[in-house]
Amino acid sequence: MKRRRKQRRGPAARLPSGRTIALLFAVLLAMVGLYMLALKSSLFALEKVEVRGATPALTRQIDAVIKPFRGRSLVGLNKTRVEQAILAIPEVKTAQVDRAFPNTLRVVVARELPVAVLRRGGDAWVIASSGKVVRTLRRGRGQDLPRVWVPASVAVRIGSTLADSGARAAIGVLVALQGPGHSIKPSSVVAQGGDLTLKLGSSSELRFGEASDVALKLAVAEKILPGIATPPAGSIAYLDVSVPDRAVGGTELKSNQGH
Repeated sequence: MKRRRKQRRGPAARLPSGRTIALLFAVLLAMVGLYMLALKSSLFALEKVEVRGATPALTRQIDAVIKPFRGRSLVGLNKTRVEQAILAIPEVKTAQVDRAFPNTLRVVVARELPVAVLRRGGDAWVIASSGKVVRTLRRGRGQDLPRVWVPASVAVRIGSTLADSGARAAIGVLVALQGPGHSIKPSSVVAQGGDLTLKLGSSSELRFGEASDVALKLAVAEKILPGIATPPAGSIAYLDVSVPDRAVGGTELKSNQGH
């Protein structure tokens, strides 16, 4: 018996049938219609906002930012736009937005970590560990944070990172001191001529020099400082670790200070 040769099917035979194409087109139209319906329907309108990682004050700021989006459908909500609006709040470091259908928007934020109070004359601002100016500080607040003093010529803008190199260097040292195992708690830091001086109280100071070899300088200071005697009245006790392998300690009359 002769075997029948298999007939090759042409390109036209492999195309979907007209009925299949019509069905797929109908499904596509239905999906588009459902999307448009959900987009305009109040069924998925934003009604509730859940905020995590924020203080009550920051939550109020986030609610104010999201207020223009309330009543809009979650289906068409631009998450990137909402996140950017939240990130414009100076105290916010990161923000993530997720839809929780049918009517809830979940917001998770990480806050900037306050590390110091920036002082410029009578003005004061809270500074984050990133160097960002977070907010203006009212008089008498922020007593638990060290002060970083800058000249009147330094520009300060809320929401922006400090451009002054001395202030940035001071913040870098303060951030290092927040690490585990450090006992030094400066009340203020003065940057002058590229050198840092950490005030440790009314009668003692740590002359740090440039913000280099930070870990070594802190290790040397924390080993020597407990052994420095209390200075006589009208003078200060100081430790100079600007050259850490030749640290120098002593006392000096307050009137001779250059700060």
